[in-house]
Amino acid sequence: MEWHAQFASEAAQKGQPVHVPVPWGGSGDGFVFFPDGQRRWGLHGASGVFIRHVDADGVETFFLAQRGDNVEGGRSQWALPGGALEAGETPVQGAMREFREEIEIEIDVEVLGDHAQPVHETWSYTTVVVQVQDRFSPPDNLHWENQAAGWFTREEIAELPTYEAFAEVLPLLFAIIDSSGNPGSDAG
Repeated sequence: MEWHAQFASEAAQKGQPVHVPVPWGGSGDGFVFFPDGQRRWGLHGASGVFIRHVDADGVETFFLAQRGDNVEGGRSQWALPGGALEAGETPVQGAMREFREEIEIEIDVEVLGDHAQPVHETWSYTTVVVQVQDRFSPPDNLHWENQAAGWFTREEIAELPTYEAFAEVLPLLFAIIDSSGNPGSDAG
């Protein structure tokens, strides 16, 4: 897209990020162009939620969504529900709001921890790791950002075509779980 090149060039010349809001959506919707040429969605950063469930037999599964073909990055790959933070939102608030928007389910969670992946000193993607007591069923009809959703074991996740940025932090997310001492984790 030609207009993207304009803002990327501006960021490189200024040596600082350039924020480009879009005329639709919330206060955090828009692109940030960084001096090193990277581009990210979310004027105030972004966050997503990694949801864990352990059943009565100790079987651990994780909820993932397969990204749609019309999203920014990771098209048709498996990742987390998530997106742009709104002005003033914490990463936990943003991750849970994005989950409700994309999956359209209200859930009660226990926050186990989080991992912030900085792209620039002013921008990061934070993955919030949570646990649910009740394993919910993925909805039949998904928000336009996702084409499928489901529960997967660690072994099954390793076989999925996952979004590169998610795959890079996955060992760190598992480490948060494993050090939490919750049932079903390596430390539990």
